[in-house]
Amino acid sequence: MKICFLGCGNISQAIIDGLLKRGISTSDIACIERNEQRVESLSAQNLQIIELENLASMDFDLVVLAVKPKDALSAEQNIFKMAPKAVILSVVAGIGIEKYSQPGAIIRAMPNTACAFGKGVTALYAKDQNSTAFKTANELFNEVGHVLALQNEDEMHRFTSIIGSGQAFLFQVLNTYLQEFEKIAPIDQVDAKTMFQDFVSSLGDSFSQEHNFESLINKIKSPGGTTQAGLESLVKNNLDKILQDAFQAAEDRSIEISNEK
Repeated sequence: MKICFLGCGNISQAIIDGLLKRGISTSDIACIERNEQRVESLSAQNLQIIELENLASMDFDLVVLAVKPKDALSAEQNIFKMAPKAVILSVVAGIGIEKYSQPGAIIRAMPNTACAFGKGVTALYAKDQNSTAFKTANELFNEVGHVLALQNEDEMHRFTSIIGSGQAFLFQVLNTYLQEFEKIAPIDQVDAKTMFQDFVSSLGDSFSQEHNFESLINKIKSPGGTTQAGLESLVKNNLDKILQDAFQAAEDRSIEISNEK
């Protein structure tokens, strides 16, 4: 599998990191990137840096389009000018397939940055999900995590809000935890962050043993205790609604982006 990334920001770097950890050769990954700092970083990973003009001379299975939404449509057209037979895998949020000049040659993906650790969750959609290209895209993201093939492209908006953006929402919550923990932690903040890292990791370990949050909560709380008091405060302050509103805001923005010209 040979892949070219057009745009090598955070999500591309996460996918690349995950692929390299899986043993994918650097000779099978090429990058088109103008940012000098990113070029230096990519070069340090022994990745190929190529120009858009060279795209047609190299036989890529997929060209990953990972630019800002406002640049996506022009970038797609430039790709096809240079490589008319290219198959584009778009990871651009909010831009529907029908917006592109060649919808039949576009596969949409919404991965998250957990791909860097081989634990990504990626939604995939294409008009033809039996094509070789779609199967190749599936293989790509299975290398760095899990894949959910969507039957309806509109589902991508909700997926984007929950999985694509959702990590950031959880990081925001955990940042509050860390700030509170550091107030009582040892003076050596490196040790404090190591302790907190284990605390966060243990949440995943607990869920891996029992996939039921209510049961996990019941193992911690006791009637009339401190945990019960805190949980009642969360319910009183509508934590569920706060998170649901965040999901909805992200989904609404994804829809807005798709409707922008």
